This record gives sequence, C-alpha cells and structure tokens, in this order.
Amino acid sequence: MTALAADPATIAMLLADARLPSGGHAHSSGLEPALLGGMPASEAAAFLRARARTTTLVDAGTAVAARHAALVGAPLAAVEDAWTARTPSRAMREASRDLGRGLRRLAERIWPDSAAITALGVASSPPPRPLVLGAIAAETGLEPEQLVRLAVYDDLAGAVAALLKLDPRDPADGVALVLSSCASIEARIPTISAVRHPEDIPSLSAPQAEAWAESHATARGRLFRG
Repeated sequence: MTALAADPATIAMLLADARLPSGGHAHSSGLEPALLGGMPASEAAAFLRARARTTTLVDAGTAVAARHAALVGAPLAAVEDAWTARTPSRAMREASRDLGRGLRRLAERIWPDSAAITALGVASSPPPRPLVLGAIAAETGLEPEQLVRLAVYDDLAGAVAALLKLDPRDPADGVALVLSSCASIEARIPTISAVRHPEDIPSLSAPQAEAWAESHATARGRLFRG
C-alpha cells in the first residue's frame, strides 16, 4: 500500500475516530476496572478528571517525547523505559501494549516506508500506544500540541464510550463528560507539549487506578481488556 499525503489535522481526526480499526473498542481506559473495583458510576466524572491529570498526561508526554526522538533519530528505547518507570501497573502496561500492537499494525499498512514506524517493530515486545502515536506524529507532521490533545481526547473518549455500555445514560451526557474532562487539564497542555527528552515526561501516579487494573486483569465476566 502506498501512503497518501494528508494534512496533519486530518490525521489527528483519523486517529481520534473511534471507528479506527486498531482495537480501541476493546478497552475502557480504566473505567471498567474502576467500576468492578467498587467505584460508583456516579463518580465517573471525578474518575475521568483524575485520570486526565495522571495516567493520561504521562501517556501524552511519552507520545511527545517519542515524536521528538523519532524526528532526531534517537532510539525510542529510552522513551519506553521512562514510560515503563511511570506506569508501575503491569496490567496497565499490557493494555497499552495491546493497543500499541493494533495501532502499529495499522500504521505499517498506511505508512509502509516510514523509518520511525518500522523501527517500532524491532523491539522484542510490542511498543506501548504512546510510542506508536509519537512515531505516527513524526511521520505525518503532527505538532506537539496537536499530539497532546489527541492523546488526551482519545483516552478520555474511550473511557466514556465504555461508560455508556456499562452504565447506560443519555449519550449527550457522555459528550459533556469528555469535554469537561479534556478542559480540566487545559492549563497543562503547554508544559506537556514542551517535552523533548524521556526525563521530561511527567511522573504522575494513580495508585488506586493501578490497583483496580491489577484486580481487573484476572476478573471474570469483564467486557473490556483494560
């Protein structure tokens, strides 16, 4: 397949589209683990805001660092190591690698001649989703701020899509949740967009969410992988 040129804004919309065939529909961005762990559905808004300022920003910063590394020809291993150190839950790491595997497979089909994307396949284990997003951003010309907004929106919209299945409600309420959750970290976007090196990636932990993820990994009757 020969890659077709597209404006970076179009690429951002493509990657944010829930219909993208990359496996995102099988994940809940931590929402199902939280509900199975005992969090009332009424606290979904607070959960999303907490996730936005912790796990989501770590992933967004990782994606920006990966973009920079790909552009300057630096190895992505150091970026992945930094992400791993900031993602202590094995279940959360495996969920991200599962998402990364699907997105990388798609990216390799769409941009077969991309050195940055091809390099992702060299590692012994599948790259986490933020690394794949960063490599795609480097290949397609996405700017850091576009990439941060994409990473944040995609994660939070995935959680809300899962919420509508697990605790049905007016879909318009879900849209409002996505918008308010994204807005809650608006002030952090310039700082995350300025990440260049692995050590710049924020260290923001979410111990309760990590514990829920670990319990969810072995739970029976779950609808989502993570």
